[in-house]
Amino acid sequence: MSATLIKEIVEQHYKLDITTKTRKREYVEARGIYYYLTRQYTRMSLSSIGKTMGRDHSTVLHFERLMPHWIKHDIQLKEDYKSINKRVQDAVNANPEEFKTAVSLEGFYEIQYKRLKKLTEQINQDQLTIS
Repeated sequence: MSATLIKEIVEQHYKLDITTKTRKREYVEARGIYYYLTRQYTRMSLSSIGKTMGRDHSTVLHFERLMPHWIKHDIQLKEDYKSINKRVQDAVNANPEEFKTAVSLEGFYEIQYKRLKKLTEQINQDQLTIS
């Protein structure tokens, strides 16, 4: 599920557990980025996204409206968002179908590794055949 991957990417970036119930700024910003990116990259409903964090649809809607303004006016948040968004985009571009179906970030990269390893072996085999 891609929401899980996005959550793991955000948590790795901030080195936080974003499900922690706190109003500390770094947690709020991290959750906001998670909601915002999950809304952009998935077809999940507001309610479904909220449930992944123990919140309701209105929280997700609030951040969907708020994040563009925060990103525009907070330089550090803008850099964090760009960095996290790039990692999510790279994951999506690497293999869109696997991004949708992978259960975890580690699982996603394991699938990518196996695919590339198989491709490398095939190329090496082809080179031996040519020689």
